[in-house]
Amino acid sequence: MQETPSMWQGIDVFLAIVEQGSLSKAALSLDCSTSFISRQLKLLESRLGTTLIQRTTRSIKLTVAGKAYAERLKVIQQELHTATSLVQGDQEWLKGPIRITGAGEFVANRVSPILANFVKLHPDVDIELDFNNRAVDLVEEGFDLAVRFGRLQDSNLIARKLCDRAMTLVATPDYLAANPILQHPKDLTEHNCLVARNPRWRFVENEQTIEVKVAGNWFSSHPQAVLHACLQGLGIAHLAQDIVAPYVENGTLHYILTDFQVSDNATWLVYPRKDLMPYRVRALIDYLLAAFRAD
Repeated sequence: MQETPSMWQGIDVFLAIVEQGSLSKAALSLDCSTSFISRQLKLLESRLGTTLIQRTTRSIKLTVAGKAYAERLKVIQQELHTATSLVQGDQEWLKGPIRITGAGEFVANRVSPILANFVKLHPDVDIELDFNNRAVDLVEEGFDLAVRFGRLQDSNLIARKLCDRAMTLVATPDYLAANPILQHPKDLTEHNCLVARNPRWRFVENEQTIEVKVAGNWFSSHPQAVLHACLQGLGIAHLAQDIVAPYVENGTLHYILTDFQVSDNATWLVYPRKDLMPYRVRALIDYLLAAFRAD
């Protein structure tokens, strides 16, 4: 009687090819021959009735079906490792990559030390922290988590608040002395405003949110660049209070229009909705949230 192939047969080979980037490297990682790897892949594709990998003499490329299959298998693979670890009583075992995207000094100074502590506790976890100011598509670009600031609008993502971060207006005493007096947010249209990302600044008046479109001769997607321009007396900056507080305390900058500042800004931990999330990612989410609650 001929033995029916297991549904798992060839999957470890397929994942090794995806991770290693070639059949020969996959063979080395699994300590077998390249011909065995090729044969197992063909059997898997035959069983599934579709091509998973397009092969040439020089390279391999995942098909659309192969990419989708690999993404799901990686999650299942991690869950199997986690289940085995839990059954064996080793609940602290975590292994594998976690890709995170974020930007700014907050991520560098507040988030990255917590990530480093997490890796110290779980040395088999590999952290990739990408500093990027553009709107990253987490699913399309394969990120597990993002750290984002401000109001969130993408309903396809899950958002967990790390901390509140109030916004504030600041300028140097010299700039304020040499320019028109500010009594209302609308007066900002008469000033040189240093823009970080969004030229529409939000304020609150009589419990209603108002928006002022500002302009100036300095635009940067990085808050620290805006801060440095402000410190040079170039104009007015609209930044998170924790960034500018040290400079206000030593008198280098002054707060402006404090009665009009909104209080609904926060920094968020954001991640895609997934039926199965790797245990290591769930563990890191819990670790980050606990760290900020304790701060």
